[in-house]
Amino acid sequence: MKRFLIPLLAAITLPTAVNADSLTTQKAYAASILGGNLCFLRQGRLTKQSFVLNVENLMLKKGYDLDYLYKDNVRKAGKLIANKLGNDCTSQDFLKDQELMTTIMDILR
Repeated sequence: MKRFLIPLLAAITLPTAVNADSLTTQKAYAASILGGNLCFLRQGRLTKQSFVLNVENLMLKKGYDLDYLYKDNVRKAGKLIANKLGNDCTSQDFLKDQELMTTIMDILR
């Protein structure tokens, strides 16, 4: 019995590559929606209340944890994305900027 219990407990408690990837995906998604919506907020196209509702609803639709929206590193990455977007809040050109993507991934670790 002990022979089966230890590996089972280890499998449940130790983070796996899949779990780590999922966490990174959730953090990156949270940062991207924070960045895009912050851009719209800065332009006056969203109220603060709409901003919060939008980002929370987008996370919930994906089944992602809302707590990531309130992590300092995710918020920092979101601000970086918003700054890169400038006045074009729907642009995805920032995704082609390898240096920016590396910086964002370093922030999210």
